[in-house]
Amino acid sequence: MKFIYVDESGGRDQGDVFVMCGLMVDAYKLRKKTADFDTKLEALFAKHPGNRGDLKTSRFINGRGGWGQIDPQERKDFLTDVCRLAVANGGKIYGLGLSFNTFDAAVAANHGHPFGNSYWIAASMFTSALVQKKMQGVANSKGLTVLIMDDNKAEMARLSDGLYDCNDWYDGLYQCRGRVRGKNVWLPRTKKDRFDQIINTAFAIKSDHSSLVQVADAISYVYRRHLELKSQAEAYEGEQTYYQGLINILEPHREKIGQSPAAPCVSFYRAAQHPEWAL
Repeated sequence: MKFIYVDESGGRDQGDVFVMCGLMVDAYKLRKKTADFDTKLEALFAKHPGNRGDLKTSRFINGRGGWGQIDPQERKDFLTDVCRLAVANGGKIYGLGLSFNTFDAAVAANHGHPFGNSYWIAASMFTSALVQKKMQGVANSKGLTVLIMDDNKAEMARLSDGLYDCNDWYDGLYQCRGRVRGKNVWLPRTKKDRFDQIINTAFAIKSDHSSLVQVADAISYVYRRHLELKSQAEAYEGEQTYYQGLINILEPHREKIGQSPAAPCVSFYRAAQHPEWAL
């Protein structure tokens, strides 16, 4: 069995970049991974007790609120350690980076996205489809994946419906090649094997109730800021180099969609992705 903890960073009121990432962990490693992060967070809060419950990565790393009293290098070292610990011992990253400009253009291009202009649903359904694609191909798989999202009261019900309804529009994201009458083809999917690698539906949890959701927030912010710096000036000298170093830690462990059929869903996501994001 696998567990994937998912969070996001960015919004239309914060710029052009939105990133949603999930950290996947094997069930038999979950207790230790959670304990490692809990210990790390507790050590941080013990040192800086006034900031407990305020570990939103964007606030932490940029020194907002009480975090501004902490030396910037200490904050940078902490985030670096979080990234290293996330991908240690088989941790995998799933997710999507969007540009709002390209996303809006993709929606207007009539690819048929079932959830219209909801970028949160677009990213969460893509992440779910990526889990489906990668896990259905695991030989001798001993279990399914539990999908745990940072709670989004406005959208969670629609995500739950999307995973349950299994709209065939998403098939192209997780179709596999096979041979039919001697020819290589993309094998069709049926309702019973759409999103069948995910247990029931997505589950919601408050981020401050799960250290691994907070880690997913950290990963999402790192990718978001890395993408923002492709077109923005640095907030401080060396910022771009710092985030590139974090991406160098994470990126070898990020799953990508790979070869896919020429389906409307694939065209939509390739059009909607941030230009600097490798789908």
